[in-house]
Amino acid sequence: MKHRNIGILLLVGLIICFPIQVAGQGSLTLVLDRNVGMALGSIIQGTFTLRGSGPESVQNLTVYFNGDEVHFVTGNSIAWQFNTADYPGGSTNITLYGVDDVGARYHATSQVTFIGGVVSNLITIGVIALVAVVILVKYGSRLLGLRKTKPRPR
Repeated sequence: MKHRNIGILLLVGLIICFPIQVAGQGSLTLVLDRNVGMALGSIIQGTFTLRGSGPESVQNLTVYFNGDEVHFVTGNSIAWQFNTADYPGGSTNITLYGVDDVGARYHATSQVTFIGGVVSNLITIGVIALVAVVILVKYGSRLLGLRKTKPRPR
């Protein structure tokens, strides 16, 4: 009885551990890779590569930013480079749509915020100022040659 329970647990564990792809199922993947610029979570600025792929039956992929078509490719995979400066700043819903050979539709979305050049510059200046303040607080007396001297014993 004990061995049978262990066997059942092992069988269930094996079934759970191995992914099973049922014919006709599938989904699109959507990934943003930073090339140049900054990314603070979903807040991005700079040049990025959008990568996506879908099942082999997908015939074409279309990229939309807030519902506006920005790129189209034939096939089931995409690697498209874009710069956030070319698009309006603010909250952006990136959607990748795919259509397969029988007309079934697939999609994947990612919600990001494009920041403009001015905001990016302010963030950069703020970070540099913060680092400068930390350095001055920690090493300011050494940098200015005003070392604190220990009082001499009497």
